[in-house]
Amino acid sequence: MFSAKVTQDKAATKHATLLSEGCELQGDLMLDCNMQIDGRLQGNIRSVHAVTISQPGRVQGKIYARHLIIKGSAEGEFYAEQVEILQSGVLSGTIYSDNLSIEPGGRFIGEVQAADANRKTGSNKSVLPLRGARGKVLSMTTA
Repeated sequence: MFSAKVTQDKAATKHATLLSEGCELQGDLMLDCNMQIDGRLQGNIRSVHAVTISQPGRVQGKIYARHLIIKGSAEGEFYAEQVEILQSGVLSGTIYSDNLSIEPGGRFIGEVQAADANRKTGSNKSVLPLRGARGKVLSMTTA
């Protein structure tokens, strides 16, 4: 009886990949799991799940994910259904998403464009402007 519950809990929990603090990686990753970055990554990530850049994590490149959470710093292009920049987070670049939130203390420098299903997969189709107009944010800091 107890073993069945444990099996259900394990099945419901998605595996995660961790890039630990002090580690540096250059290259591209394709994942079918969540990812947490505490170290440094220069390259691209494709995940159908969540990618979290923790403090003091740093990423430079493109990220394609269902959910992107920024607590550290990231620079590049970001394609996600949901993007959250948390209190200590700094994101610089272009965000392709229809769901962006920035907590007080979080910083965003760059441009936001509406998500396009074809763009998320990396095709060359153009991205539709967000709410009929392209939004350029040169610097945004919430208090």
